[in-house]
Amino acid sequence: MMTQRTLETGQYVRSALGHFVGGDVAIVEPQSEFIFLALVDVLGHGPQAHHTAIEIEAFIRAWENKHDLLGLLAELHQQHIHGRGAVIGLCTIQPDSGEIRYVGIGNATCRMVGENSRHLLTREGVVGQSMRTPSLEVATLVPGDLLLLHSDGVSSRFELDDCPQLRIDSMPTSAKRIVMQFGRAHDDASCIAVRYA
Repeated sequence: MMTQRTLETGQYVRSALGHFVGGDVAIVEPQSEFIFLALVDVLGHGPQAHHTAIEIEAFIRAWENKHDLLGLLAELHQQHIHGRGAVIGLCTIQPDSGEIRYVGIGNATCRMVGENSRHLLTREGVVGQSMRTPSLEVATLVPGDLLLLHSDGVSSRFELDDCPQLRIDSMPTSAKRIVMQFGRAHDDASCIAVRYA
């Protein structure tokens, strides 16, 4: 008998100090066979970055084939060519197998935390300006693993031992805790947290 696996998700976005809005967006969308994640970090802060972030979010949400991560990223690059530019990470997770498919451009961080902790590859560049050819990375979560996707407003240097509550907290609480504890006050900061159980 096959065990039914679950994905618990949470997300949190905080604008830079002194701004009511910012350029970070966190999207979590359940699909029929997988969960789709997108993290967007538009260059700059405040209302102008927020305006671009809203446009990018609308485009991502309207994209029908969420499994085609490379196609979505290429289209985002074309749609926003010569715009403000953005760092973008896109990911799908299949609950039954734990398979992760990830593609990222810029200094976003996607990391697995657990039995086989590792950072997934994010290519250099800025979507809409100049970027290296993106590549799709595939990995597999095992039960008990966490997947953390966060913008560069959050320090990428923290370890699970720095925040042991992540092992037991709900994912919405964990995403907020990561931003509040490890986020840089003068930058927009966002995090998507996923637990595979």
